[in-house]
Amino acid sequence: MKKLLSVMLLALLLTGCGGEEKTTTICKGNIDEMTAAEVTIEATGDKTDVMKSTVTYDFTGYVTESTPIDTYWLPKVKSINVDYDSLKGGSAKYTVDGEKIILKIELDYGEADFDELKKAKLVTTTDSDKKIVYISLEETIKEQEKGGLTCKEK
Repeated sequence: MKKLLSVMLLALLLTGCGGEEKTTTICKGNIDEMTAAEVTIEATGDKTDVMKSTVTYDFTGYVTESTPIDTYWLPKVKSINVDYDSLKGGSAKYTVDGEKIILKIELDYGEADFDELKKAKLVTTTDSDKKIVYISLEETIKEQEKGGLTCKEK
């Protein structure tokens, strides 16, 4: 009986400590008077796995006959953003909703090429010669908060 109890406790400890905790953090807020963002960060421990962003550009009052949303504002929004679709592990979708442009971005860091992300200025490092192994959740949250967003674990 004692042996069985020991085996059960060992099994419980092994399965209970089977890996780091998965978390989801939501960051949201206004970047400026025309731009709002909501970022969902999925992580395992301190390693960011996936980051999904919804950025809403609100051009209410700025859309006119000479500055239509789809042929004037949409190309401008696309020109100031990174071409996420060209990045390994990245994707982006633009949607026009009335006088708003909604950009949905997803970056899967498990598939991403960190050197490519560095060149696109989507990740930074304190030591440019050092190889990036993972994206830190803690640092990602700090960067989101520096950008004016408020972050909370879900």
